[in-house]
Amino acid sequence: MELSSFKTISDKNSFLHRLDGRVKTVLFLSGIIIATFLSHWYLITFLWVLSLFGYYTLHMPWKRLIKRLIIPFGIAWIVFISMLFTNGEHVLTYIPFGSYHLNIYREGLILGILLMLRIMAAVSLACVLSFCTPMIEILETLRIFKMPSIIVDLADMMYRYIFIIEETGKHMHYAQISRMGGKSSWINSVKDTGRIAVYVIIESLDRSVRIYNAMLSRGYNEESTGAKFFTSQVPSKDFQFGIVGVILLVFLIIANALI
Repeated sequence: MELSSFKTISDKNSFLHRLDGRVKTVLFLSGIIIATFLSHWYLITFLWVLSLFGYYTLHMPWKRLIKRLIIPFGIAWIVFISMLFTNGEHVLTYIPFGSYHLNIYREGLILGILLMLRIMAAVSLACVLSFCTPMIEILETLRIFKMPSIIVDLADMMYRYIFIIEETGKHMHYAQISRMGGKSSWINSVKDTGRIAVYVIIESLDRSVRIYNAMLSRGYNEESTGAKFFTSQVPSKDFQFGIVGVILLVFLIIANALI
């Protein structure tokens, strides 16, 4: 799926779209961090359900969303399966392979479920944030909270030019097909794909060097500051919603510590 297609598939009039970008960024990034530290599966599941509800409010096509999340969710399942066989002491059961067998451990099952849910919840929250918040608002919010400028600038450039890299790769793929490259053998197709990937990487590196040199020639440095993006205060209703969200996240932290 093309990255640029996600710019136009969501309902721009949803509540999350109208919510102030500073509030959304703080809440969702805090939720991602908290999701990685929660140690009870039902608390993590609660955060995951909240993220799915956020998807619902955006009125996004679920099939396209599943395609978007299939890779990180696949990684989550790989982590879960690896934990089953490699972590723990108490054997629940085993899978025979001739004269050998793979033990499934109780501790590995518990840890695998926790890690899987953490990945799924964190990725889902990150996707909700990316779909309902322009990247510029996320980055400028990070600047407000004193994130090192070099990190924010790099993230900004990566986001701006990743679409150009995708477009370049797509054009090269179409050119390959127009020259009957799509009818070659499987091995040749793999080689051609590798050549395209290498060319795109080389072109992206060359372009990044040219852009950075152009920025230096215009007086850029790590201490450079631009005009403020946010020129108004957070609306009172959005601020109140943010307070409620922070209270909810604090409640999850306290519940995780006390249970």
